[in-house]
Amino acid sequence: MRKKRKGSEADTSAELPEVTKSTRERQSSNLRSHYSLEDYSRLKKRCKEDAVAEPINSCKSRLVGIATAPPCGTSSLVTAGRGLKRKIGCIDVATQMGRKKKIEDDYVQGDTIGQGKFGSVSLCRSKASCVEFACKTLRKGEDPVHREVEIMQHLSGHPGIVTLQAVYEEPDCFHLVMELCSGGRLIDWMVKEGPFSEQRAANILKEVMLVIKYCHEMGVVHRDIKPENILLTTSGQIKLADFGLAMRFSIGQNLSGLAGSPAYVAPEVLSGNYSQKVDVWSAGVLLHALLLGFLPFQGDSLEDVFEAIKSVELDFHAGLWESVSMPARDLIGRMLTRDVSARISADEVLSLTPSVKLSDLQPS
Repeated sequence: MRKKRKGSEADTSAELPEVTKSTRERQSSNLRSHYSLEDYSRLKKRCKEDAVAEPINSCKSRLVGIATAPPCGTSSLVTAGRGLKRKIGCIDVATQMGRKKKIEDDYVQGDTIGQGKFGSVSLCRSKASCVEFACKTLRKGEDPVHREVEIMQHLSGHPGIVTLQAVYEEPDCFHLVMELCSGGRLIDWMVKEGPFSEQRAANILKEVMLVIKYCHEMGVVHRDIKPENILLTTSGQIKLADFGLAMRFSIGQNLSGLAGSPAYVAPEVLSGNYSQKVDVWSAGVLLHALLLGFLPFQGDSLEDVFEAIKSVELDFHAGLWESVSMPARDLIGRMLTRDVSARISADEVLSLTPSVKLSDLQPS
């Protein structure tokens, strides 16, 4: 995908004994989105006219952020797709809900290592094996919490998804014991190392797309693909995490609900009518950031970011793109097309990625 640029900032920074704080902060700012879809005050103003009549796809219904897709992949319009139902007998006993055992019976809980909207993540150690795990505690009372537990059970077993070890249910919360990915988050490596070589970016994309393909085959759309949700093991294996915004879908079903991270969200999500291909768009944004070191759609406000997503045309023939191979440019263009019917599927991305990886690449 991208040939190594001699004399570029990406190359010279590796030769410096220390990266200054301002440089690191600037690199972080280029890759991180500073806005949240929870901050929809501007969008609420646009929805005042919908106060009387609120059809399913109205702006206000999108702001609520609750997906209107039928539960468990059922739909009155289409038949269920492959993998939309997993029998309870196929779910490991330790990860079933409703068990009477308490987490303190099997694990010793440690320090908190993360905090989110619906709960927290802490370290825990198995009393039986002394192996360390991550424990995600989710407060009950929110639909996404129950959905995340169910979807994690449904997808369990894939090597590219953080392994769900056990589930413990209490009156007010769930405890999800998962494998501990000690290699950190992909976003932190991107900030630290700057633009990646095409070979490395292709390897990362391929691993991510294999997981996305599996999710789609199982009838699940992630809706929040971004480097903050991609973890690494100590051996460097990539794991997709955080299924808090994921939902079930049926083949051919139109989805709604404003969900995702602004810089990575597909344009059709903003209009409230989309499909599983939103994950392909987000992966295209990720590939752009891996190769060039910055996000393709930016702005000084949430509204500006959304406007950029809907209207900014990427010029693949100027600036830094001149050092990116044509197959890589073509792949990103096909992933970031606003024409959903023309946007390639996860399977098609995988079929193109090997040719990108092997076409005249120069290892970094």
